[in-house]
Amino acid sequence: MTTADHPLDSAPAAVPPGPAAAPQVPPAPAAAPAPATPVGAAIPETGAAEPDQAQTGLAKPGVPEGAAEASVARVRPAEVSEVSELAASRPAGRPVSRQAQTGPAHRGAESKPFNDITHRVLKPPVRQVLNHLVMSVTHEGWEKVPRDEPLIFAGNHSSWMDGPLVVIEAPRTVRCLVKSEMYKGIVGRLLMFVGQIPVDRGRPDRAALHTALDELSRGGTIGVFPEGTRGSGEMAAVQHGIAYLAVHGRCRVLPVACINTGAALPRGARWPRRSVKVRVVFGEPFEVEVPANPRSRRALAAVAEDIRVRLADHLATARAGAALESPGAE
Repeated sequence: MTTADHPLDSAPAAVPPGPAAAPQVPPAPAAAPAPATPVGAAIPETGAAEPDQAQTGLAKPGVPEGAAEASVARVRPAEVSEVSELAASRPAGRPVSRQAQTGPAHRGAESKPFNDITHRVLKPPVRQVLNHLVMSVTHEGWEKVPRDEPLIFAGNHSSWMDGPLVVIEAPRTVRCLVKSEMYKGIVGRLLMFVGQIPVDRGRPDRAALHTALDELSRGGTIGVFPEGTRGSGEMAAVQHGIAYLAVHGRCRVLPVACINTGAALPRGARWPRRSVKVRVVFGEPFEVEVPANPRSRRALAAVAEDIRVRLADHLATARAGAALESPGAE
């Protein structure tokens, strides 16, 4: 509102003439406008602008006392979002601390913040037993995994061991999207204990997507196998869910190549073959281009295709490295 628009600064109306035409009262001189504060100058504490009602919950001057008391009653300390305060004070692009949030950041999320102490305590010994006693597994590319930003681990899928291997071999806590059919009996309880996220593959599962976005908003990591189901693991096609997560989660995608998992545990086998050497290769994370309309199916399809090409390139590079390391390679 400009100075001329303010009701207190408008010129008074002329006095109507009586029997003897009285002279009009001259308007009071307008107050000189305050000098503008230069950019970057410190704002003095005295004379600071009055806080907005939405920030304090208090009524501004001129509002009845009853309205002010009602607005104060609506604001309780328990309703103040600690996450919003932290997000306003932290530098742009840095994830919010996992311990700073106490509830879901997305309304559609069904899970509370996951306490990853189970991963930090149990993963090292489990990794040693799995890699050297149960199977023959090596991991590569740990130095390429960022430790302080949200990530999507995206891998190929040729065996049901791919998911557990990515979770166990990754240097960070990874919560994978796992088909809801697996959440039965002792396996289902174990999946819930380690924080995996159930997803219904027969329909667009918004609850699972929002739970994954909730984890990314805390600076966590999500594991996705975008082929959708076990197959050859060649990355011939990917589903659009990973594009939705990458675009709306505003995070990078880190490719993971699971080599020889299908041979180590083929369909129908109950125990992995220790004679087969398995490699889990982590690649360089990459960014996706956020489309102008992030809700467009055509735009998300283009992003998914770009992700597929990058994942296929990483898979080919990892397999080429395995061929060079084989005894018969020249």
